[in-house]
Amino acid sequence: SSAAYWDISGLKPISTGQGEKQPTTPPRIRDRELTRIIVTPSGRRLSTSRTILEFVEGIRDAIMAHQRLFVERKVLHGDISDGNIILASVGGRLQGLLIDFDHAVKVKDTSDEHENLYLTGTLKFMALERLQYAAACGKSISRTYFHDLESFFYVFLSGCIQYERDDKSKEVLYLQRWCKEDIDENFKGKHHDMDNFESDIVSRFSTNFDCLKELARQLRKILFGNDQSIFATPDEYEPVYRDMIRAFDEVIAQIRGGIIVNKNLL
Repeated sequence: SSAAYWDISGLKPISTGQGEKQPTTPPRIRDRELTRIIVTPSGRRLSTSRTILEFVEGIRDAIMAHQRLFVERKVLHGDISDGNIILASVGGRLQGLLIDFDHAVKVKDTSDEHENLYLTGTLKFMALERLQYAAACGKSISRTYFHDLESFFYVFLSGCIQYERDDKSKEVLYLQRWCKEDIDENFKGKHHDMDNFESDIVSRFSTNFDCLKELARQLRKILFGNDQSIFATPDEYEPVYRDMIRAFDEVIAQIRGGIIVNKNLL
């Protein structure tokens, strides 16, 4: 993941100090242990999707995994990005898997006193409410399930625009506005794109992803309704998960049924 801590507290809790450094305690020998974790199955990045179906199912599966983690384990991932969704063969079927839980938190866990001092995650896919609050208040708002679901939406949109294109293409470069380290500019750029969705985002879809434009419109409506100035977290999480997964399922059924052509991707 390309996630990083963004210290917006203005504090420097660790001083670099001045003068020659001296040991504060006598040196001693310590036993150290190296731990390696090997997980299976191995997979490949979402960006390597070979067909439209792989791309759509990969994101759908990751959302379903997120739902189970949130509902059954009370865990929020906290860094949904295209690098944290992989495609792997599980039980003979290619599935989307959610990985990298470095920034995961338990719901309503306030044990981390630094939680509201740092804006963690990947800026490109960060939810509008998180960006707006950080820009206005200088600290991070508590993370919610909705923030992660909104990040899935931006992963989907980014893929539809970027995949199959050169990194220097004007369409790909346009999304750099979502990566700005100036939080206020980042928020304003992404908010403008959601307000002007057809001209700023949908019109930039790659040719082979044109068949997913209606899905993009549905997901935007599920998340933001008809008023893009309101993007707070709904109290009821079931309808949001249900509607997003259903929207993906309908497109998957259309692809499998031949209504939408399952185009090969470059």
